[in-house]
Amino acid sequence: MRRFLLALSLVHLAGCGIVPSSSQRLTEAALEMNTAARFGRMDVALERVGSKARQDFMSRHADWGTRLRVVDVEFGGFEMTQRDEAEVYLDVLWLRNDEATVRTTRVAQRWRDERGHWELVGEERRDGDTGLLGEPPPKEKAAGEAASDPGRQPGLSLHTRVIRDE
Repeated sequence: MRRFLLALSLVHLAGCGIVPSSSQRLTEAALEMNTAARFGRMDVALERVGSKARQDFMSRHADWGTRLRVVDVEFGGFEMTQRDEAEVYLDVLWLRNDEATVRTTRVAQRWRDERGHWELVGEERRDGDTGLLGEPPPKEKAAGEAASDPGRQPGLSLHTRVIRDE
C-alpha cells in the first residue's frame, strides 16, 4: 500500500509542472525575436512574426546587416493593452555603415496572442532617430540654413568663427 501511495504521489508531483503565464510567454517571444533580428537571423525572427505582418517586417528590416548595423537592442518593458494584445518597447542602438554616428531609436511593437503563441503584428518608431525601420533619412540642411532655422532654440548650437591673421 505504501508503494502505491508513493508512486501515486510521485506521478501527481510530476504532473504539476508550472505553466508560464501569458506575460512570461510574451517576454520570451519578444526577446527571442528581437535578438534573432539583431544578429541577422531573420529566418528565426520571422517565426515570431504574424503572417499578415511578414512582408512589412521584411521590407522594414531589409537594411539590417547591409546598410545599417544594429549595435544593441534593449528591452524597455511592455504593456498589456488587452487580454491577448500587448505593446513591447525597445531601445535600439544602431549606426549606418557609411557613418560613425551612433543613433538611438525607441520602437513600439504590437504583439497578439494567437492560441497560446505570441506573434508580432506591427511596429513603429516612437522616438529617436529615423531610418532604422526603413524610413528615409532626414534631409540634411546646408550650414546657412541651419543658422536661419526659425525652429532652432537659441543656445543649443555652437557657432564657429574663423579669425585669420593676415
